[in-house]
Amino acid sequence: MTRFLSGFLILSSFYGYGQVYDNVDESENLTSESVKSTSILDWKSRLHTGISSSFFVDFITSPLSYVDIEYTDPGNITRKEEGAVQTTYASIYTIGFVPRYNLYELKNNLAIAVSAPIAVGFGNAIPASESVIGGNGFGNFQLPIFLNMFYGAESTYDAQDQIGINVGLGYEFNKIGLLGFSSSANSEQINKAWIMPAITAGAQFYRGLSPMEVNVKYGFGEIKDQRVDQFGYPLLSGKRVTRASSIKLSVIYFL
Repeated sequence: MTRFLSGFLILSSFYGYGQVYDNVDESENLTSESVKSTSILDWKSRLHTGISSSFFVDFITSPLSYVDIEYTDPGNITRKEEGAVQTTYASIYTIGFVPRYNLYELKNNLAIAVSAPIAVGFGNAIPASESVIGGNGFGNFQLPIFLNMFYGAESTYDAQDQIGINVGLGYEFNKIGLLGFSSSANSEQINKAWIMPAITAGAQFYRGLSPMEVNVKYGFGEIKDQRVDQFGYPLLSGKRVTRASSIKLSVIYFL
């Protein structure tokens, strides 16, 4: 009987120790996988900001459109023709402010967010081709609004990862040639602002102790066929296929 009780006590001790060990592991795993419960209105824990910078890799093309051109024929007869209009822009340097708000923090390293990476560029706007009328000016303004998913580093303030990725989709507002150099009477019609769909993707990582991101953004408009030139005459090539677009490669430094 004594041997039986001794054996029972020894087995009970091992079993109790094993349960304590298991509980510690589960608690640690739970802490590492879960996220602190915060209100969606707790902007201090959900608002992330950064400064973006882009050198040379920022190109924008406006959508193809048409403007009425008046001609005076012999006999003072006035006629109107539709001339093709499209402007392209290349930035030398673009700087931006990148606010992001986490709507849902699913884990410490996984979040769904909304972002609005506003940017101002310094570059030239010119006609998109020899067969169109185009704006002539300097500078651009761009305001995308994205729904993003962030995973890994910088996804939340509690993320412990060293690297991460993000993707997003939405729309962007574009205005190129902010300082217009054209003296044409219809310059406002030639160089209008527009909105088009856009997608974005990036990789977050640490450079030393500083978090940063390399990001690429692509905007795209409807594909259109250009069949007349800037004077309203049919194109010799028959047609030119074009679309509004934008592409930018930038580096974001998280604040």
